[in-house]
Amino acid sequence: MQAEIALNVQQSIRPGECIDTFYAGKENSMKQCHATVEDNRFFQGLQSLSSNSSSTVTFNPNEGLAEVILTIQLPQPSGGGGVGLALPLGWGYSLLRRIGYRYGSSQLYYITGQQNLIQTLALCEDSGKKQQMLFLGGQAMTSTADWADPVKRTCYIYLRLPHSSPALSGGALPFPTDVLTAPVQLQIDLQDFTQVISAVAGSDPVPTALANGTVNFTQVTMQDAGDLVARRFDMSKHALTIPLVEGWTQEAVSFPFTSGADGSFSLSLTGAKAGDLKKLRVWFTSPADTSGTVKNPNIYYPPSSIRFAINGLIYLDSQSGSYLLTNVLRRRVPPTVTASYLASPAPPAFTATPVASTFVEIDLAQPYTIGNSQEVALIHGVPVMNSVLNLTGTMPVAAQNYVCNVEYVLNCSWMASRGSAEFVF
Repeated sequence: MQAEIALNVQQSIRPGECIDTFYAGKENSMKQCHATVEDNRFFQGLQSLSSNSSSTVTFNPNEGLAEVILTIQLPQPSGGGGVGLALPLGWGYSLLRRIGYRYGSSQLYYITGQQNLIQTLALCEDSGKKQQMLFLGGQAMTSTADWADPVKRTCYIYLRLPHSSPALSGGALPFPTDVLTAPVQLQIDLQDFTQVISAVAGSDPVPTALANGTVNFTQVTMQDAGDLVARRFDMSKHALTIPLVEGWTQEAVSFPFTSGADGSFSLSLTGAKAGDLKKLRVWFTSPADTSGTVKNPNIYYPPSSIRFAINGLIYLDSQSGSYLLTNVLRRRVPPTVTASYLASPAPPAFTATPVASTFVEIDLAQPYTIGNSQEVALIHGVPVMNSVLNLTGTMPVAAQNYVCNVEYVLNCSWMASRGSAEFVF
């Protein structure tokens, strides 16, 4: 009797929808409205495989554009087969200098190769998947035996475009290219290979071109093409809103600085587009890691303390690295990945030591987890327009040269009409 009274009281005072946890019903079940099929049979080769070159690939308007993956392979070096040459874990992402994208006849936007890696890692649902993404992005190669193995010379790079996400839980809907009249264009700019491949004295020549490079598109199509929006509506008179899965990120901005005698730094962050600022991703690199003969482009250094303010109002104040716990609490996985640090204590031999590589996420929107695949949610951040953004803190090493890389994540949607799609902030 007491249990029934308690149950009825709670049932009557609590807000919420009544859901059956015994039988399946409309309140606890979902079903697909339009039957679809997925395939990834479309491939397109890079036009130029040379170091420091650029290629443009296109996806012609058809139906749903989902994941885009770039597969590249390096040739076996001439001479001794790779003597004195080495590459760190995830080297494929480092071989990308910049990625450009244009949907239909929209503007051409860019993200850097480092941004592509950071976003890919940040959106993974668990640490195992995040580590595997880095591993598939290129295994570490430190010996001629590694260079002789075509599997190790091949890597698979996820292209984190605005419409896509590596996550399954809270993953992205395909982009409906049926509303476009012009193709989706991707511009892939390769890095100067000498800036990524370590080459000590007496080494074999650094490869000057890829052995091959191929882009693979995943497509989602309707079983009944009559269900497509472009077939049911005149898109010259209507518009379709397409929410972005996480937000829109402009090309990262870099701020070189030298830490003070106590490791301190103070930066004025510029370049933020006006809009609803949802978060910032910040990663600190050291020029010394890429300026010598041994290259370590994927090493990120966590600050000992950090403070972020907009127009003088502090939004993040972390003393003694407490942001590390904050980032864990507000995310599925911590913003840390195990990278490899290359060294050559006895040239031409190399060693690869596992090290933690950590970036920082400064969240301005309330934490919200999307549990279902292909679900989107709008969670507001801080409106910014000609705002003054300041980042201060302390680095672990005093009087050291660093580069602070910042990307701004803004709430954004596409507005598709008249055969093209433009961002609306």
